[in-house]
Amino acid sequence: MPPARAVTCSIVVALLALGCSASSGPASPVDAGVDVADASSDAGLVVRDQRYCEILLATIGSGTIHVDVYNTFGLNDCPEAQWAQVDAATVAQQQGVSRAILNGPRYWLMDAFVVGAFLDPTPKEVGGLMMRHAGSIDLPTSQATTMQAPYVQHQIQRQTTVLFAAGKPVYELLDPAGKIYEMQSWSVQKTPQTEADLATLGGRLSLPAGWSYRTRTLAQDLTVTAVNDLATVVQDDFANTYQQSQQ
Repeated sequence: MPPARAVTCSIVVALLALGCSASSGPASPVDAGVDVADASSDAGLVVRDQRYCEILLATIGSGTIHVDVYNTFGLNDCPEAQWAQVDAATVAQQQGVSRAILNGPRYWLMDAFVVGAFLDPTPKEVGGLMMRHAGSIDLPTSQATTMQAPYVQHQIQRQTTVLFAAGKPVYELLDPAGKIYEMQSWSVQKTPQTEADLATLGGRLSLPAGWSYRTRTLAQDLTVTAVNDLATVVQDDFANTYQQSQQ
């Protein structure tokens, strides 16, 4: 999972219902969202295809929203029967926050997290599931509309390096400038999907002019890192999340 200065697009999208944006960056340590995994105690965990869920606990203040993010990765695979019973309003009441946002289930596509640490690796029950505190962030309530559309690039402050292994498939978006974005996780929150479905995903996407989708098998390991603590991320129509690659 990413280290304690990470914000991901999945968090931003989930918070849109609260009318907030991460465009001006976090004011507190963050370690959450689409890249939450691989605390030091989780070294060696298999990452690709692993299912996880998140619960975001949001407290609305004057002009800001404080969010604590909890993630199941490394503790359980977010069992469907348990996840289906999670009621966001009940969780918010139990946790004493303004709102709880359910994010998932999602599945990882990278093979390893090279850099990362949970903000607090101590397991805690949230919504009936054991989770760990992935991080926290303070977000302004302004500029939410800029975060709503798919295929809009956002620079997110975080310190992460992830590995895609040689011989494995990757699923990529290419923007009009030729920049490449690697899918880091796929979502089943909007529509049922499996990794096998991703090979033909391009035919189901509403790609803007100049954008394209492709899949290929890596001839060698590929690492994707946040440059100068900034990652450029996008999501597609189905809330699958991608990060700009340095290749």
